Order: sequence, then structure tokens, then C-alpha cells
Amino acid sequence: MQMRASGPGGTTRTRSLSPLRRTLAGMADQPVIGPRERQTLAALRYAVQEEAGAYLAIMRLFTSGMAAFLSDQSAAEIADLLTAQGMDLDHDTVEARLVYLVEHGNLARSPRETEARSIKEYLSNRARYQLTQRGELVHRQVEELLEHTDAAREVSSEMLPGILAGLESLLHTAQDGDLETVDPSDLAARITTVFAQFELLVSSTRQFYTYLSQVLTRFDLGRDEFQTFKGVLLDYLQRFVDEVSRHMPQLADVLRQLAPQVPGLTDRAGAGQRLIDVDGRAARRAPGLSPEDWQGIQVWFVGAAGRAPDADNVRRLATDAMRALLVNLRRITAGADRQQSRYDDLLRLARWFDESSHDQAHELWAAAFGLYSARHLGFTADDDSDPVPATATWWRTEVAEVPVSLRKLGERRAAGRAGARVDYSAAKEARLAERRRAHEQRMAALREIGQHTGDLEQVHLSDGARKELLELYSQTLSSYGRPLTKDAQALAETAVDNQRLRLIITQDPRRSTVITSPQGALTMDGVRLHLTWADTSATDLSLASGSELRADRGPR
Repeated sequence: MQMRASGPGGTTRTRSLSPLRRTLAGMADQPVIGPRERQTLAALRYAVQEEAGAYLAIMRLFTSGMAAFLSDQSAAEIADLLTAQGMDLDHDTVEARLVYLVEHGNLARSPRETEARSIKEYLSNRARYQLTQRGELVHRQVEELLEHTDAAREVSSEMLPGILAGLESLLHTAQDGDLETVDPSDLAARITTVFAQFELLVSSTRQFYTYLSQVLTRFDLGRDEFQTFKGVLLDYLQRFVDEVSRHMPQLADVLRQLAPQVPGLTDRAGAGQRLIDVDGRAARRAPGLSPEDWQGIQVWFVGAAGRAPDADNVRRLATDAMRALLVNLRRITAGADRQQSRYDDLLRLARWFDESSHDQAHELWAAAFGLYSARHLGFTADDDSDPVPATATWWRTEVAEVPVSLRKLGERRAAGRAGARVDYSAAKEARLAERRRAHEQRMAALREIGQHTGDLEQVHLSDGARKELLELYSQTLSSYGRPLTKDAQALAETAVDNQRLRLIITQDPRRSTVITSPQGALTMDGVRLHLTWADTSATDLSLASGSELRADRGPR
């Protein structure tokens, strides 16, 4: 795109617009929002005015408690209430503020007629004001914004079991019985409870990741903050991701089965008496009581066409947070030649300025920045240690001796003693304790597996035992090294106390092995799993080395 303009002397100059300016020029001709949306957003203006304090005080009088909602008030009454709160505004100013709020949709003039015993009372009370639905919504959002802090908020992951139990109950109701016999109020209460829990889970997840992004993108993250935040990421965030991963498959399965039943459930939940507004329209229902409301929970746990579930994005964001944490770690551990943040030092200096008096602030300024006021200085006679007077010009004096560290590195202070060695004994003890606990948990899981010797067909294990059995199964097949044939068998042994637990895998197309645990059921078709114990002496065992694998590959 080019623009032509007449220059001096009638000449014509041509200049090209950049892509950004071309985009802005195109947007100038297109309305961003319509008049109705612009009028709705005008209800927010009172919160950013210079007189926002007075407007907030007036709106709080209309929204404080439940008694203020069905009442109307005059400007004189509002002025008296503001005076009682310590805000002295005259009647005309309060009237102007109320009219401004009416013009922007926060308040409305009350149609109620007033009784007056004099002309003065009629003139002061002829206009009464009441709260609008838009004004109540906007002021509630303003109050939440004012009360908001940048502190971290925990993710409400405890809602996941409740959501799963509620959806399973709704699925049983839709599949087992006749919906016509279900109480509409009870069904509506169960649906809204599920969606209230889901909304709390989603909102807390958003706020938690917003807090993470604010902290992880900080260049000034210090060592102490890094240590604290590392614990949050490696411990709390991982537990939340594991909780989502554990419940997501079950929630997705229930939601897929429940999707065809949603219209029937919402119709039955709305079979009770409905509220009709003054225009004859049905009032807006609670979340979850309309089929369209279920799209959000479906997208979060199941996904949509061309879009992965939001629960998967939760796990992806956790990985991104780990990468950002490593970036901060590299910055903190960088050498002296790298740029370092002075954020903490500047904050401490600002705190000192805030707490100091007027004279102390001037002294602190001079000490911190070296910007002393002008002074006329006099010099005493030179001594033998400093033969060159301070008033001598450098044109005629000898070259000064500058230390090598100052000349080459710009380092003024003298090198001190080496720093103390870091004591890692507590960390080593903690890691050894973790290793012992992990080893004890593994031995307990293997003992539980050893209780099911023989051919495995229908077996119920804990999550830890199921994990160890699958680990032994994968190690057995990997040690075999090639596809398992009908006449071959693969085996592996692992040390448990003073014995060895042996797993033998053979091919059997007619056999099916089912392993159930709290995480679900695993079915293995076409393989035969056989568990047995093999006695050995205690001196042959190596408990810390894990599994010892052998494979009988059969005839070649």
C-alpha cells in the first residue's frame, strides 16, 4: 500500500506503509464493538474516574447486604449516609454522581411515587434511585478486583473425585430407571453441584498457572525464591498433574457415555416450575441445566474436533513450567560475567527511602548514588605519603598507580577469603531416606505379587503391585529380545528378601489374563503368565541392584 502527498513546489512523494500500519489503517474502517456493547461497557467507567472514591462509596450503599436490593434512595438520603461514613459531599454533588451512574446503566430512577409534606421535601425527594442488574454485576466484579492479591492459590484438585462420583450417579440415573419418575428438583441439584465443582476446579487451575507464569518469567528470581518455588513445582504441581492423569480416563469415559443422555437429563431437570420475567421469557438457569453448558466440561476432559482436552494442556503446561524453572536455574548459577538482577537490592533501597525522614533520605541518596551537593573544598599541606597535591592538574603530574584488578576488571574491593563449603549432609540423608522408602515400597509390592503364585488369570492388585508386575513383564519381554513364539518362553527373576520371584511368559492364544487395580483393569490376550518362587541363599542376593533378568529363547 502506498500514499501519495503533494510536497513543496507541487512535487509528489510516495512512501509505503509498514504491515502494522496497513493493519491499523484497515481496522480503522471496521467497528470493533457495536453501540450496544459500548453502552454496556460504559458501566465500568465510574471505577476509573478521578472521583472513583465517591462513586465506590455510593455503589456500596446500594449493594451492601440484601436489604439494599429492593429499596430506593434519594440523593438526600445518600448524602446523609456518606456524611455518617466521614465523606462530606453536598446534595448537588451527590445528585450529579447519581445522575452519572444512571446515564451509564449502574442505577435507574425509581418509578415509586413519594409523599411530600412541603415543597422543599418534594424537591429533595422527587428523584429516587435503585440498583440495576448490570450495576450489581459490575460492582461485584470491581470489589473482587480490589480484594484480589497476587498470592498463589491452591488448585482445587479435590473436586475431581466429587465430579467423577456426580457424573457416575447421573449416568446410572439415565440408564437404570425411567427419567419421568425422577424428582426434577433433586436431579437439578445434582447437576448444578457437579458444575459448581467443575467451575471451582477450572478457575483455581487458571489462577494457579497465571501465578506460575508471573513468577517464572521474572528475571529477578533470587536463590531463596528459587528454592521455595522449586519445591512448589517439583512437589505440589506434580501431585496435581498426577491427580488429573489418574481421573481423566475415567471422567472421559463417563462423559462419552453420558453425552447422548444430556438432553433428557436437562429436560427432566427443567420440568419443574420455571421463572418467567416481565417480558415473558424464561429466566436464565443455573450452569449445567442447559445442553449447551455441557460443552465446556466435555472439552475439558474429552476434547473436541481438532482440539485436545484441556486436561492434557494442564500436563503440557507443567512441562513448560519445568523448562522455565531451568532457565532461571541457569541464570542464577551463571558466572560473574553474566548480567545479574539487582531487583532485591533496589527493593531494599526503596524500603529504606520509604522509612527514612527527610534528612535521612538526603544522606541515603548521597551514600547510595554518590551524588553529593556542591562544596568549596580547601586542602591542607601535603604530607610525605601523598606528595602530589589534590589540586594539581593531571597534565603535569606523574601517572597514577592503578591496581590490576581495577584496571582490567573494574573490581574495586580486595579479594577476600574463599567462601565456606556447602554442607550437603542433610540433602544426602534425605535422598538416602527416600531411596530406603522406595525400596521398602517395592519389596512390599513384590511380596503382594508373590501371594498369587501359579498361572495368573483374574488377579486384583494394588497400584504399586500392578506397576511392579508390569515392570517385571516388560523387562522379561525386553530380555527375550525377539517376538515370542509358541514353543519358546521368556522368564525373569527378581530378588525378594531371601528368595527370588520368577515370572515365566509363554504364548497361549486361548488364554486371557485380567489384572485389576484402583486405576482400572488391564487385559492381556494370547499370553500365559506364571509366577513361582525360587529359593536362593542370602549371599547371592543383591537387593539394591534391582531385577536380574534371564531369558530362555528356545530353539533357534
